[in-house]
Amino acid sequence: MTGMDLNLLRAFMTIYETGSLTRAASVLSVTQPSVSYALGRLRKQLSDPLFIRSADGMTPTRRATELFETIKPAIAVIDATVETGRNFDPASTRHEFRLCLSDLGELTFLPPILRAFGSEAPNATLEIIPMKIDSVSEWLMRGDIDAAVASVPIEGAEHHEILFEDRYVCVLPQSYTSSSESLTLSEFAALPHIAIDRSSGHYQVDRVLESMQIKRRVVLRLHHFSVLPQIVASNDYAAIVPLHVAELFASQQPVNFHELPFQMPAFNVSLYWNGAAPVAPGRTWFREMIADALK
Repeated sequence: MTGMDLNLLRAFMTIYETGSLTRAASVLSVTQPSVSYALGRLRKQLSDPLFIRSADGMTPTRRATELFETIKPAIAVIDATVETGRNFDPASTRHEFRLCLSDLGELTFLPPILRAFGSEAPNATLEIIPMKIDSVSEWLMRGDIDAAVASVPIEGAEHHEILFEDRYVCVLPQSYTSSSESLTLSEFAALPHIAIDRSSGHYQVDRVLESMQIKRRVVLRLHHFSVLPQIVASNDYAAIVPLHVAELFASQQPVNFHELPFQMPAFNVSLYWNGAAPVAPGRTWFREMIADALK
């Protein structure tokens, strides 16, 4: 790595992230032959092909993956150090920021975030990365995303800030009537339930039910929350969602929400990010903007 050209490493990282010489050239605003030349120099210096052409694009070798995982955080520190010496103006930046949200987060968190983002940084771009709870830590480590909002701990995340506390409730159509003021455990167990895939990050309820040996009668499994209010409103189905989401659903559709008939601990919704000092001022602004918008 001695004497390695930083521009070669940036070209390598872009090829790795895009999986294509053409897309890498577009991202770097250079010609494809320039990217190919840079890759050729790296291959010679490291005595490794680094990428193998395949039907899916440029597939990295094991050496390339090891190199990427080493230089990605190093380049991030260099960029942050350079950026720290500059004034960051959100009003004029054209930077693209990446935020990881579940589809529930898109429904409830994205509107206030967009209002703040559009107001403070009208020329910037915000890309929302769909939540895959098992991948978020790796995305943060590699710098693929700038931040994530989640209701479960993100193992491996270097920093987090609690935004607010929430709890789970049971959403039912307004036509549903309970035998008492509160939903009983037998009524809960008898209801037809909609279950959401655990990869969305909402698996706490399932774990509690399993520990209590309570079985739900699941009649529908979904990978997204977005269609829940319409389905619950038009069917005698039940769904377990966070309270802030249930309140949103109740404002949009003829549904009510009930407290769960068993003990379920509250949870924190938190903002997660990575990055050792110095922190680029743009990322600091982005993180603080999200926190202010959601608190």
